Amino acid sequence: MSMLEVGTDARSSDPLLIDCETREGLTARRNVLLGLWAAGRLGLTGADAEAYAWSVHFADFDEAGHDDVVAKVAADLAAAGVQVRKRSIRRQLREMELRAFLQLSVEPGFGRAQLG
Repeated sequence: MSMLEVGTDARSSDPLLIDCETREGLTARRNVLLGLWAAGRLGLTGADAEAYAWSVHFADFDEAGHDDVVAKVAADLAAAGVQVRKRSIRRQLREMELRAFLQLSVEPGFGRAQLG
């Protein structure tokens, strides 16, 4: 099972797997999806893209809120010469949060009431 897959056994196996039963799980999925989007813009594929996506998620632990994630992605894209405004990254972050919710809401064991 890849680290991006979430199954019913996620809580009992690898602690890095996204826990789809919590708000943190939704945030983690959102961050990883944003990281995969950014990885594509950086020209990363496969394991490199997945590793970069997780580095975006782990950047979320730097400060409260999602500004640290946006700042990391913006800095990495700028360093690679990719022109993207922070406003566009924030828009992408909102889209990825919606995608994360939709992905997780159709997976077994995910309860919408737990998001509130």
